[in-house]
Amino acid sequence: MSQATKTIVRGLDRLLDWVPSGVELNHLRALVADDLVGDEALAEVVGPRFEVGRTQIPRVRPILVALAARASGADSVDQEAQHAAELLHLALRVHDLALGREGGRRRRVARRLVRRSMGWLTGNYLTLRALELSRHSEPGVLEELMDALRSFSDAQVLSRELVGELPEEEDWLEHADAHTGALFAFCCRAGGLIGGASTRQVAALGRFGRHLGRMWHVAEDVSVLDHGEPALHLLARAAAGRPVLPVICAAERDGAVAEDWRRLTTEADPDCARSLAHRVRQVGVGPSREVMIRESWRARKALAALSQSRYRTAMDRFAGELARAVVPKT
Repeated sequence: MSQATKTIVRGLDRLLDWVPSGVELNHLRALVADDLVGDEALAEVVGPRFEVGRTQIPRVRPILVALAARASGADSVDQEAQHAAELLHLALRVHDLALGREGGRRRRVARRLVRRSMGWLTGNYLTLRALELSRHSEPGVLEELMDALRSFSDAQVLSRELVGELPEEEDWLEHADAHTGALFAFCCRAGGLIGGASTRQVAALGRFGRHLGRMWHVAEDVSVLDHGEPALHLLARAAAGRPVLPVICAAERDGAVAEDWRRLTTEADPDCARSLAHRVRQVGVGPSREVMIRESWRARKALAALSQSRYRTAMDRFAGELARAVVPKT
């Protein structure tokens, strides 16, 4: 494999399979191993160039569909809904990658990546495949997917409006609910429909997914700030107008944070980004973890509408462990 190919593969891995550092899902995979979409099956859906076996990280979207379905009483899980959930995630990631300032470096890099390594793998194509699969799934799944797509559109509009601005916590909450919250709510509600859940239970599963999605939204940013390349991460978020909760929390405690954030939205200054990342880690990460704990409690509370089962217990444990999983470096 050439160096150029290796670089492209690494980019694909990050794009398609990003999971917050330290989140351990293997015990959930074992619980629903008979229901999970296998790598080979998923490869058949998205095409031969999608090398899904390259990562060892379990995919949380199919896991949520399977857990919600089994917790609702399903004897088996419709794999079409699991495929649709993962394709919807991939479509969202591709669209996110294309966000940013017109003519900006991030957009140019994104277009080059898409053209060189996965030219057919566009957000629209993936969305259409998810729609096709949902059409053949349980009644109601297609409608749920359409609602998720509407939410994604709202999130992208909000991101564009926030470029050049320092978002407030209400902006972050709106974006989280329309982004990862909508995706996870779709997974859980679709699973409930597969399992024949009552209207009340489907609504409760949607609440669980939304609160879990908020946690995941925070975990992605906290994880990179603590374990990844925080300066590059903040540069990308600022260019795309995506609200970052740790930045918002830090700005409430350090007035210079707001000024540096606005600067990053107009100028890709690495020194400014590194300085900002340092301050955000110091004063913004702690309050963000408190939000994760609050959302974990709300997610677990929503599960009270479901009958007790090992699958409901697994969902409860996942929500609790995710709030504790992203820990600072020692």
